[in-house]
Amino acid sequence: MRPIAEASFRSAEIAAANLRAEAKLRRAWGLSVGPSLQRHTVFLRLVQGRLMIGAWNLAMIPSLRISAEAAWPQLKERLERLTGLRLTRLELVPTDPPKPSVPHPPKPVDAFTEVLTRLQAKGGLESTLDEASRTI
Repeated sequence: MRPIAEASFRSAEIAAANLRAEAKLRRAWGLSVGPSLQRHTVFLRLVQGRLMIGAWNLAMIPSLRISAEAAWPQLKERLERLTGLRLTRLELVPTDPPKPSVPHPPKPVDAFTEVLTRLQAKGGLESTLDEASRTI
């Protein structure tokens, strides 16, 4: 394999590995940091072993940084155990608040399906036609 093609292949492998690692961290985030830290922070990305965490309440960032630094050894050990990654340090940065989850809108009523459901509940089309012919 040519050196340029090999380097390109390796960088694609590294990028895919980083995406898998970030997905693992997103899944383990709430379990790893606990509910109080999860309410105020969000996992942003993993950059060369640095765990990037975002906080949207600017007034809380200094105290969150102090708390995060104090809890880093335990958090690092927990995340490494849950994900199998090697983490080097933690960075807390300002970020936008997470978007609220949008509830799924109700499905529109399909008139045809509704009629079929009613017919099936009454015993099918034949019994409905028999019933209609008796009333005529």
